[in-house]
Amino acid sequence: MARGNFASIESVASMAEAMVAQGRLAEAEVSYRELIAQTHVVDYEYDDWLRALAEIYSKLDRTKEAGFIYLYLHYFDLARGAFPGDENRALRARVAQVEKKWEEAASLYEEATLSVHAAVAWEKASKHKEAAALWELLTANARLRDAPYEQALVHFNVGMALQACEEGSQQAHKALIASQRFLEQVADDFETAGERERAFDCYQILLKLGRESGQYENLAEGYLNCIRVLKDDGLKFYVLQYYEDFISLSLERNELHAASTLFQEAADFSARCGLPYDGNYQAQAAKSWTACARQYISQGAPVELAENALLAAISCYSSVGDYKQVRAQFLSLGGSEFREHGLGEKKCDRYRKIAARYENAAVGTEDMPEFPDYLKQQHAYADIWFVDLLEWELGGQAGAVGLSILGDLRYPDAIRRRALVVVLTLADAATRSEETHPKTLEAVAEVLGELQSYAALCPLEKLYEHSDAAVRRAAVRALRFLFFKRSFTMIRKALVDVDSDVRESAIEALRGLHFPHAFNPLSRIYRESEDPQVRSVALSSIGKIQSIESGEFLLSTLRQEEGELREVAIEALGAMDNADVRPIIRQYSQIEPNPAVREALRNLLAGV
Repeated sequence: MARGNFASIESVASMAEAMVAQGRLAEAEVSYRELIAQTHVVDYEYDDWLRALAEIYSKLDRTKEAGFIYLYLHYFDLARGAFPGDENRALRARVAQVEKKWEEAASLYEEATLSVHAAVAWEKASKHKEAAALWELLTANARLRDAPYEQALVHFNVGMALQACEEGSQQAHKALIASQRFLEQVADDFETAGERERAFDCYQILLKLGRESGQYENLAEGYLNCIRVLKDDGLKFYVLQYYEDFISLSLERNELHAASTLFQEAADFSARCGLPYDGNYQAQAAKSWTACARQYISQGAPVELAENALLAAISCYSSVGDYKQVRAQFLSLGGSEFREHGLGEKKCDRYRKIAARYENAAVGTEDMPEFPDYLKQQHAYADIWFVDLLEWELGGQAGAVGLSILGDLRYPDAIRRRALVVVLTLADAATRSEETHPKTLEAVAEVLGELQSYAALCPLEKLYEHSDAAVRRAAVRALRFLFFKRSFTMIRKALVDVDSDVRESAIEALRGLHFPHAFNPLSRIYRESEDPQVRSVALSSIGKIQSIESGEFLLSTLRQEEGELREVAIEALGAMDNADVRPIIRQYSQIEPNPAVREALRNLLAGV
């Protein structure tokens, strides 16, 4: 992002080149640093500046800074040469990691006593025995005593590595059982504390555990809890994606009763959310219940189970107007197969009589769209069992986080450039022994926010612990660029900070954070805060989410509150561009007993 007080790219670039020609390298370095802070420019121009700056650093005997630039540019040999000596093992390991030389990276990380990084690199190299040894050592790490979530991840990784070494290993089974126990408890603790996004991570790992162990119960627990959290967050399409994934796995494992139930749950959810997929899900449920009944018959299960499955299928067929199939299933229930399995002559006779009523029934022709194929993708679950432990090991060091991003091509170039700016800002400050100076940390916080990456949150959280209010203020202001639920954890703390400027920065961040996942944390802040300004800003941000849930929340506020909060709710409702909210407003306008509220609702309907 462009910085303030910057004359023009052309003038600064010309001045920098002139200074290099005159041998004024220290001054040229300052100018080139100003240039690379303009992270929006085209690639070739930016890379030219970086090459010039790296050469200046080399001539100034600041080889480490040159190495950071070479790593960004993927000049690996030059980067490796810029990090000599034992003290730079971790930096050489990072170079090897970006090159995907996993064994070399693992050995160097191990020598640098970065055990998590080393274990992950051994895993990437498929050296599971070496990885397992490191994970087992980490279970005794003193830093983990008060970190139950990280403990759970370490035990999970121990189990997975041992299982990769030896299929059916008892040690692996024991470690995975321990990790499951940890994860269930930690997830419950996170939900109690209102940190559902952290609980969601635990459930995702239970999914992984179920997939790897083949335990359907773990899969079910993971999926159902993920679906529940996503429903609470109002993320409709994510909910259906998880239903699709779970149904597919249930059918693969021949868990027909579960699949049938899930089809019906997906249908009910679609209908409640006004999505057009409920009919198709009901039709799929009908077929699945029919197959389930046949499965019960073939397995010799009690005939009542098969009867109930076909009755469920009949209910689903009826709901979509397929009365031909309704008749067919009633005939099946009244037929010889069910009578032979002990259903009873009276019941069979009654089912045949019911079937006769549908003799001339037609099949409904209602259009039943499917959930789109492009959303039916198998989920590539993030390897959070590695990612979150890597974050824990880095301990919120801004430079280390920047270094982990600047060479990684999975990030857009603009993000990698800002990560490089973070790293060079700290390196430059270190030459003046000012890397911990408040002004340095303020500048670092600003650029961390501009990374717009989840990885920036941990170092910002650490900066917020600083005793200097200016640093805390900068850390909180940076959150306005970070659209993650976790951002609100720090905002809630900052809203009650002892420093008024920090509190004001938290309100500024709150004003800018409105996205679908933000509904629950925003509504929580609204409910818990006693500050009228905080409640007003939170309510305004809720209105900008534009969802049905936010519309209903605003209507509830309009009806229950008075004064400024009611006015904010009215203004936000008037600005909402969601057609599904208008019928709800109309419904409330017809039953509202308060004349002032009724008038406000009618004005909204009239567009006033």
